[in-house]
Amino acid sequence: MKKIIPILKLLIFILITNFTSCKSQPDKITLPKNLDEAILYFQQKWTKQELDSFKMKDEDEAVTELHFGVGTWVRNNWVYGKRDTLFTNYFNSLGISHPDDISSIVFISLHRTLNKKDIELDKQIETYKKYWKAISDRDEEKKIKAINTYNRFKIGDIISIYLPVNTTDDERVAFFAEFPTTEWAFNPKQDLLIKGKIIDKSVLSDTSNLFFKVKIQSLNNHNTNFFMHTVKIKIGDKIELPLGLLNLELYNKQD
Repeated sequence: MKKIIPILKLLIFILITNFTSCKSQPDKITLPKNLDEAILYFQQKWTKQELDSFKMKDEDEAVTELHFGVGTWVRNNWVYGKRDTLFTNYFNSLGISHPDDISSIVFISLHRTLNKKDIELDKQIETYKKYWKAISDRDEEKKIKAINTYNRFKIGDIISIYLPVNTTDDERVAFFAEFPTTEWAFNPKQDLLIKGKIIDKSVLSDTSNLFFKVKIQSLNNHNTNFFMHTVKIKIGDKIELPLGLLNLELYNKQD
């Protein structure tokens, strides 16, 4: 009997320790199968105070605040890693595949559900589809322009390169800009005009990455950083120009 008591005490200690350990662990991740279950997950897991706080905020503010917090958790645990699950397959079947879009739809829908509004899922999906189509169309247009420019000029040609300049923080920084909907007018007092000779042409991986290497022959504004470089560009420098990132309309061949 004396030998049994220590063993019983040990077993009791192990049971208590295991029970305490289990209670201190976070709830096991439950992977929802669709949007309805994702909404229900947060309705069940969040406290009433958390739900009320989220509900009372403006929709855009509420969703934006969660993007890098709970939103990251959703993407890490429910989406990333090329998960072949009912959840990701559900969104993919709707034409939604980007992790950020999925988490945003979840929280927009949760916010609207808490406020007893129609989640308007079809409209949400259409918004994201239009967004990505616009980017795809613009990328295709850039690619075509880049190929045309690459084929139009040859090594030895002298070209003019017009670049907008950012003057914030008392620094002059020339940058590559895209203007899909806004026209940009070159301002010689602020912006940068580079004249130089093409000394090399290259293709990196595919026709989406076309480059000219240009040796600078003249500048209209010398006190300017080129893109993210901290050193001012000067005559004689050799610079790489990614054609896909330039407003190719601004290239002019010199006679």
